[in-house]
Amino acid sequence: MLEMIAAPALAAAHPFLSAAGPAAASALLAAAQPFSAPRRDVIFTPEVAPEALYLLLEGSIGLSMQGADGTRGLLEIIGPDECFLMPAVILGGTWPFGAEALAPSRLLRIPAEAFHAIMARDARLAEASLAQMARQWRGLADQLIEMKLTKASERVAHFLTGRLMPGGRVAMPEPRAAIAARLGMTPESLSRVMHGLEAAGLVRLQGRRVDVPDAKALSQGARASGH
Repeated sequence: MLEMIAAPALAAAHPFLSAAGPAAASALLAAAQPFSAPRRDVIFTPEVAPEALYLLLEGSIGLSMQGADGTRGLLEIIGPDECFLMPAVILGGTWPFGAEALAPSRLLRIPAEAFHAIMARDARLAEASLAQMARQWRGLADQLIEMKLTKASERVAHFLTGRLMPGGRVAMPEPRAAIAARLGMTPESLSRVMHGLEAAGLVRLQGRRVDVPDAKALSQGARASGH
């Protein structure tokens, strides 16, 4: 469903559009198609040539791949103020993963043809795109190191502290199974780690709500944990 979005406010609020500069942001917004995606809505499927760049305004998007046996694996969770499919739009060809809304989401869809045309004449947009891809590469590298070299409790603590809001509440709109997959563990293992952190007084759990009284104490406690 298309929605009306205030262009100046959005350009100021979204980091990628802000980095691209007012001229490119205005042109991108003029070409953009805003839409809403309910939970579990498929944004695009694997092995399909990308037709657009997506900017996430609100909600959560999961990027996943499907194995030869039909099983799906979650690669990453995209949060608000991020964009995705940038490398695919620039390189072209088919892309091996798909995207699905993990929570009710609002997005901007920028057609690939329009994006290429604007980038060809705007050096600041090209620089912003390179910087965006570099940050995403660094994020994936950090995630790989984390998965290989850190304990489950440290991965959970890092995830929670990365989503802290004012007052110590953690934003977790996604299904717990999706968060567990992102952290490289089963939902049962995630539950055990969370309750272990709660028993140590490092987090407070109330249904789906998670609060972190002291982020530094959580990080230190997770490193000292045996899990």
